[in-house]
Amino acid sequence: MGTIDPTGNISVSLGTPYSGRIQLIGPESIGVMDPYGLFPVNCPNGSKYSVKLGDVLNTGDPSTTKKADRVTYTFTAPSVGPYSIIFNYAVVLENPNHLDYQQPKFTAFVYDVTDGKYIDCPSFDFVAGSALPGFKLSTAPGTKGNQIYYKDWSTATIDLRGYLGKTIRLEFTTNDCTLGGHFGYAYIDVQDDSSSAPITGNAYCQGQNSLTLYAPVGFSDYFWYTADLSKQIGHGPSLTISPPPPDKTGYALQIYPYPELGCVDTLYTIVNRIDEGFKLAVKDTVVGCPDLGADLTAAAVTAGSSDGMTLSYYTDSLGTVYLYQPNAVKTAGTYYIRGINKEGCMALVPVYVKLSLPAIDIIEPRAVDYPVTVDLSKVFVPQTGLTYGYYTDVNGTVPLTNYTAIKYGGTYYIKAASSLGCSIIKPVIVTIHPPPPYTVAAPNTFTPNNDGVNDHFNLAITGKVVFIDLKIFNRNGQVVFDTKSEGDFWDGNYNNKNLPSGTYYWVFDGEDNYNNVKIKKSGSITLLR
Repeated sequence: MGTIDPTGNISVSLGTPYSGRIQLIGPESIGVMDPYGLFPVNCPNGSKYSVKLGDVLNTGDPSTTKKADRVTYTFTAPSVGPYSIIFNYAVVLENPNHLDYQQPKFTAFVYDVTDGKYIDCPSFDFVAGSALPGFKLSTAPGTKGNQIYYKDWSTATIDLRGYLGKTIRLEFTTNDCTLGGHFGYAYIDVQDDSSSAPITGNAYCQGQNSLTLYAPVGFSDYFWYTADLSKQIGHGPSLTISPPPPDKTGYALQIYPYPELGCVDTLYTIVNRIDEGFKLAVKDTVVGCPDLGADLTAAAVTAGSSDGMTLSYYTDSLGTVYLYQPNAVKTAGTYYIRGINKEGCMALVPVYVKLSLPAIDIIEPRAVDYPVTVDLSKVFVPQTGLTYGYYTDVNGTVPLTNYTAIKYGGTYYIKAASSLGCSIIKPVIVTIHPPPPYTVAAPNTFTPNNDGVNDHFNLAITGKVVFIDLKIFNRNGQVVFDTKSEGDFWDGNYNNKNLPSGTYYWVFDGEDNYNNVKIKKSGSITLLR
């Protein structure tokens, strides 16, 4: 760790870094995103590790401004070649628009320890600014108005065939601006496995009808040649050969860096034919919910593929831009799944993601008159694979228990849910004309003299009324008549004896079975003889 002075000179020394300035990031950080670039802080190349170099300002470090941090990686190149080393990196730089030497930056240099000198090519010198190749302006929350640029995870290749057997040191450095008010930091992951090849896809298995070679990303242009460089056979970051070439066929690739970010280089690869079967089967379309997304990692997506395959997910047809959350893809479009078996055979297959809610088309029911009811399950055509629920509220929290026999007009809600866990709620308007209001009427007098006129007392009831009980009391409160049937009547007798003329009192209990409310009516009746 160290500092940068006002003239742009960096001074670093060995020591224990303050927390955050140089940080090893491991599997525990998988899924954690950088706050400005919104890319994963853990390198997505499958290594599960990366190093964060530098940080933002004001972290509790006594030297909170004008910081410079460096991490080095020293190794000995194999004595036989060719040999290349690959490193992955991501960068975040604040751009205060200072002079070039005053800007935050990220640099990568190669030092030949054996001969004591820096190697001119390749080297990388990213100075904060919007013109940097592959950099984007951060739109993360809280960055509006700030000039913070980031470069998502990218790959660089260092060809060391001219340095076989020598000790090499990679030097990665980040620094704040020289005025101390703006920051720069980076993430790094070095692949030094001698089996790592900058050109991938150079193996094919039985059953594959073509072979696609993929160049390392992060360069300006690519030209493919036969192994002796005598004939150009392709242009671009990939080369598809159909049918696959014979075993041990060689190819050469010339890579051209962006201006001032390295040198023209030539990489070589040899195609290997593997006597193993290989099949990557991918569904044409995967459907997901808009809020939950589609899960490309589900076993059903690649059912029928060869066993023991390692899968990775990308947003581009070259397999260079990682899809960071393949288990929750929330943007419709075409994505790509790469499968690689242990022998090195590889295929990159597209898959289309469709995001949609369940469909439910409501046919408004016709208006009816009570006691006719409405069956909500008949107002739409059910779809295979969907389940349905019926509710009284728009949020679908209060279920209807009698949705097949709705007797009240109003707005109800039908919910359609898919097996993926997404759902939609649609309203349905039900019109049921209610019955006329009920009436309970009684005469004021009656004359039980058997002349055929007004000989009986009973109630005149209209509407949807359930008859529960009718009682008649004398002046002393004694019950002289009690019936639970609307068809019964009082003839002025009690215990088969004529009651005297006078005033009596009736009490009726019933229920309005449309509105589901109790009815209690009472009055007086004069008995005349």
